[in-house]
Amino acid sequence: MIHHHHSSLREGVAAGLLGAATVALVFLIRDVARGVPLLTPSVLGQVIAFGESYPVTDQARIGPALAYTGIHLVAFTLFGLVFAGLVRLAVTQPAFRFALMILFVAFEVFFAGVAYMLHESTRALFPLGLIFLANATAALVMGLYMWRHHPALRRAMRRDPLGMNPPDGHR
Repeated sequence: MIHHHHSSLREGVAAGLLGAATVALVFLIRDVARGVPLLTPSVLGQVIAFGESYPVTDQARIGPALAYTGIHLVAFTLFGLVFAGLVRLAVTQPAFRFALMILFVAFEVFFAGVAYMLHESTRALFPLGLIFLANATAALVMGLYMWRHHPALRRAMRRDPLGMNPPDGHR
């Protein structure tokens, strides 16, 4: 039998960075298509990191882009750590499998809420549909990373996907 050593810290950081890179790539593609690479992190950096009410939206500013990138990486890394901790618990405790689904929904709602709050100050540059697509793709990438690294989770999910079945002998 093969034993897998799992580090929630290492896996959480890796999953978080994968998620952050996925979202960044989606918006980089959009920014390049619009002819202003790095506009998204520039505008978000101006508003979130520097508190500017009227961000520059016709060109990218490197300082705000770097500041927002740092915030983005920290936020996704923290989320990745929570996710990795839940995955570790979900392997042996069925109720946490359901918690993983709730975490995904909370992830989407949180980022949609942030986008809604910033809608006016970012001059409506970030449509909710694109935010949902970027974050859903990030969640998929993060989930696939964990799925691949946790064969015990795969087995547990096949037996009891959402942890809703009572333990054997209690049916």
